[in-house]
Amino acid sequence: MKRLRQRVALPVAAACVTAAVAGTPAAAAPHGTFAPSAASVAVAHLVATTGADPARAAHVLAVQRAGAAKVQELDRQLGARSAGGYLDPRTGSAVVNVLDARAAETVRAAGATPRSVRYGTAELTSVQAALQPVPNTSTGLDPVADQVVLTVSDAAPADRVAGLLGTARAFGDRVRVDRAHGVFQPLIYDGDEISNGQSVCSAGFNSNKGGRNYIVDAGHCAQGLPYWQGIGPTVDARFPGTDYSLIRNDSGDAPGAVNLYDGSTQPITAAGDATVGEQICKSGRTTEVTCGSVQALNETVDYGDGQVVRGMVKTDTHADHGDSGGPWYDGATGLGMTGAGDTVSVTWFQPLTAALRAYGVTLNR
Repeated sequence: MKRLRQRVALPVAAACVTAAVAGTPAAAAPHGTFAPSAASVAVAHLVATTGADPARAAHVLAVQRAGAAKVQELDRQLGARSAGGYLDPRTGSAVVNVLDARAAETVRAAGATPRSVRYGTAELTSVQAALQPVPNTSTGLDPVADQVVLTVSDAAPADRVAGLLGTARAFGDRVRVDRAHGVFQPLIYDGDEISNGQSVCSAGFNSNKGGRNYIVDAGHCAQGLPYWQGIGPTVDARFPGTDYSLIRNDSGDAPGAVNLYDGSTQPITAAGDATVGEQICKSGRTTEVTCGSVQALNETVDYGDGQVVRGMVKTDTHADHGDSGGPWYDGATGLGMTGAGDTVSVTWFQPLTAALRAYGVTLNR
């Protein structure tokens, strides 16, 4: 439907979730599977943040999905002997944290770079569980620093933050405190003119089940199961706790591409999970295409009023109100839907694979 193409991001996709994570497209183009206009934004971000020249940045985009798959596979294979992993932003190659020499040999034999660290994933996860967030704070795992990262906004309540920071100090160098600005909030407009007549979001990923089209979107967009004008009804919404929803798409228009807001689109041929250090982009009706990098995984974010969401992915990518629900992608791999942020420099997204599994839908081709 033309209106949807103009105002919200409607993507493409492919295989079922289990195949998607393993699906690593060949780097036929110098920027991998990124569409040219999205690649230009992602390359500019890499050049600005790492000092790489444009050719090196394009090479990172071409190889990083293969690196991400290697990180995830080795992390699963090593189990308790791994401490997570990440992508080297200068090369896009896999770095896997290890706790012993035998694990290091396994990583090296697989063609990845082992890195000996002090704290394992289990220990850091236990520390994260002890740091119960308060409004406008979040906690997550940073495998680059081998730490739990506690992000505290200046909008957080001072009295409650004091106690949280005291707990964090007790864990010594296992915890790092980062600062942010403004309120952490779902990036949704109230009372505007599109979508359900009361709120504005961006469409996420077109999908299907049993011959019927659906849109996988953010859960906070669809609270109350609204009817979306020109699209169809919400059939399920899950928020807080997690943040995804399923909208029935009766429009007859379920294209297989993400809107890049310049007349071009980004094909999505798989769904996958994000890796720290990965260069990613998002599309949304307010800020259109912006790109950045994955900062932390398994984030717990407290928006206040009892709204706590777990399992989110933290990025340094800019998004704003109305971008909620919009798709995040690494080239042709769909990664998630915009959840929340401070509208300045911190944005979280809900992993796509969790939503696809929950609803039993597959992405449209």
